[in-house]
Amino acid sequence: MRRVEAEALVGAPRDEVWRLLDDLEGMPRWLPRVRAVSASGPIRVGALYRERSAALGVPRTREWEVVDYRPPVRQTRRTRDGTLERTVVLTLDARGSGTRLRAEVELRSTLAAPLGTVHEVLSMLGACLGARGFARAVKGAFEGPRR
Repeated sequence: MRRVEAEALVGAPRDEVWRLLDDLEGMPRWLPRVRAVSASGPIRVGALYRERSAALGVPRTREWEVVDYRPPVRQTRRTRDGTLERTVVLTLDARGSGTRLRAEVELRSTLAAPLGTVHEVLSMLGACLGARGFARAVKGAFEGPRR
């Protein structure tokens, strides 16, 4: 298993940031690569949602499951792309009048070693860019785009 992470200090109270993360179908409004999200119902453990996105102009659809849900501090979501399982852990900590968002991405290949190891390492670049982009997008949703 490989792990990457990104953090952002968001200029909004933790409850407001949590509401943003809770609104799965609203993700296309603030997360640039996401085109559409359809959810099976309110977010909770076991909830499923389908995300249509595009990376480098290539369309992709992923089905995610919420596997941990502890308002307003932690959400964990998981998806599988073929032989790669991706788990995203989002943690919110109140910091004064703002919120520290931590986005961790865990990658686990189902391929046998050493191919699985190579698969995870090669996938880390995209996961790192994705985690950073996610943290920036959450921050931007409250503070506007970076200058």
